[in-house]
Amino acid sequence: MLHYEIIDAFKTKDIFNQRIAFELPLNHSNPESHIIQVVINITQKYSDHISKLDAFETIALPEEPKLIAYLQGGPGFPCATPTSNSSVTKLLLDKNYQILWLDQRGTGYSTPIQSKNFREVVNNVYGDSELNNQLRYILSFRADSVVKDLEMIRKFLIKDEKLSIIGQSYGGFCCFTYLSLYPKSLKEVLVTGGIPPIGFAVDDVYEATYKQTSERNWHYYNKFPQDRTKIVSICKYLKHRNTSLPNGSHLTPERFLQLGLNFGATGGTDTIHLLVTKLYEELKVLGQPTYNTLNTISQSLGFETNVIYAVFQEAIYCNGVGSKSNWSADFLRESKFEINDDEIYFTGEMVYKFMYENNSYSELAEFKDLAHALHEYTNWSNLYDVDVLKNISWKDVPIVAATYVNDQYVDFNLCKQVKEKYFAKDNLKQYITSEFFHNGLRADPDKVLGSLFDLLENNDID
Repeated sequence: MLHYEIIDAFKTKDIFNQRIAFELPLNHSNPESHIIQVVINITQKYSDHISKLDAFETIALPEEPKLIAYLQGGPGFPCATPTSNSSVTKLLLDKNYQILWLDQRGTGYSTPIQSKNFREVVNNVYGDSELNNQLRYILSFRADSVVKDLEMIRKFLIKDEKLSIIGQSYGGFCCFTYLSLYPKSLKEVLVTGGIPPIGFAVDDVYEATYKQTSERNWHYYNKFPQDRTKIVSICKYLKHRNTSLPNGSHLTPERFLQLGLNFGATGGTDTIHLLVTKLYEELKVLGQPTYNTLNTISQSLGFETNVIYAVFQEAIYCNGVGSKSNWSADFLRESKFEINDDEIYFTGEMVYKFMYENNSYSELAEFKDLAHALHEYTNWSNLYDVDVLKNISWKDVPIVAATYVNDQYVDFNLCKQVKEKYFAKDNLKQYITSEFFHNGLRADPDKVLGSLFDLLENNDID
């Protein structure tokens, strides 16, 4: 019996949200280990049945629930709480699902990891906060632990009934871990931009990622050739002038170039162009950036507000004993992504050693030694069981995925090879498109989710 507490419940027009905190083991291999809080939010259509319940005493699922769990991308990002019946929420509610939004452990409401009290938390668990114990602690926040959390919650909420799951980006990776560990617990799996590079080394992933990022840079400079000299000028300024962001972090040229992460979303090149233009004009007219622009830059990347996003960025590609990330993005970085006087390429969804040094990211400084330990670590847990995945037929658990040809973060060609190598011919059916980038689900949920449900329900896309 799981211990839980309903910590919030509210109605917004025709939808009802109920936030539930569960007590789960930090280490699933030892159920008697330290307890952490893992929180979900269940969204459903408001009904007469719900109106008669004490919403802070009873979990308000119908007698025959149709539950779908949403696994967020990242790693390290929580789920937003829907306050209107729109977008993805509306699409799923209109298909009579109740939506379980999971704040994965270490994010949102679920025992979030932050620098301020990290050592204190580790000390409370293990008796001291030495590096080895920091490593032990953080390793309990991998995808396999996230999946085991959700499986325990599934059993509690719907017992022997099967769960539908949908995963965006890294959430899709988690879906394939779920399929590897508990295929019989799942009714159907929907993935958007999230087929993991199973069987590929970390360097393989980043070689592909750099290639995609180079193509996005080419597109950027082809569209905005006037930005070449502006970006060189901005980087020179940042190299020679100590520029602080509102949170105290140091805006280095390297951190500025990480804004290329935005290239992976619809409208990303336009967003960066407007920011470059504004910053360049401020330097020309005022001799320094404005607070407004610095604040925009500070909030453009999630590495400080979502620490797991930084420390696990390469670790999510480590699968099994012998895997090693070893600062792959740093090792493979080419000269065109370095500061020069000609044309400087933005980087993408990559982490570098500099992020933990010289106050480049003030929130990450506390994790410097841990980050280096993770990049040297080789005793990784297995996230995927290829023998299990190969034997899951469409009849067993139908799997559908939206795969984006121009995805900057999840390489299309690697996805194609994973499909061919590790899945039954009749399963992992794909909606393949060049219309959207990595954020296709957000950009056009009707088209993306609609296509996936067409595959599930009609075995074809209209």
